[in-house]
This record gives sequence, structure tokens and C-alpha cells, in this order.
Amino acid sequence: MVVEYAYITVVPGRESDFEEAFAKAEPILAAAHGCRSTALHRDVEHLGSYLLRVGWERLEDHLEAFPTSEAGKEFAGHVAHFFAEPPVVRHFADESITA
Repeated sequence: MVVEYAYITVVPGRESDFEEAFAKAEPILAAAHGCRSTALHRDVEHLGSYLLRVGWERLEDHLEAFPTSEAGKEFAGHVAHFFAEPPVVRHFADESITA
């Protein structure tokens, strides 16, 4: 599994609207092909900043399948207009590195 971390900055003053829109759109994301988990976290140090954590079965499910799918377009339609700037997105292996 691959974990996507998307660092999102919302237009100032639109935080509540974004959170409501995300709550409505989250089931679309959760049902997307290859999606295994979702979680949105509010930044406690920077108002209007969020961390979206999404578990994907494969990297391709997020980068290739989701953006062009109906689910991807529908999800973006609900939340993207709240972004103050494009999210910073990183992908990580869902496994711990231990010594």
C-alpha cells in the first residue's frame, strides 16, 4: 500500500466551508478504485492548513486512475475551489523502517 500525504492550504475565511464540503465529498474519495483509507487533519499551528492522508492500494491508483475518473472529477469539484494554492502531495510506503 502507498500513503498519500496532501498538504492543503484553504482560502482564508473558507475553512468551515471546506470542512463541510470535504465531509460531503469524502465518501466519493473513499469509494474510489484502490482507495483503502482517508483522513483529514486540521493543522493546530496554522489556521487554514490541513493534512489529507489517503491510503491507496497502488501508486497508479492515485496518480493515473483517480484524476481522470468520474470519482476524481466529482471529488475535485467539491473541494478544489477552496484551495489557496495547489496542494503539496507526497507518497510514502506504508511500512515502518526499523533498525
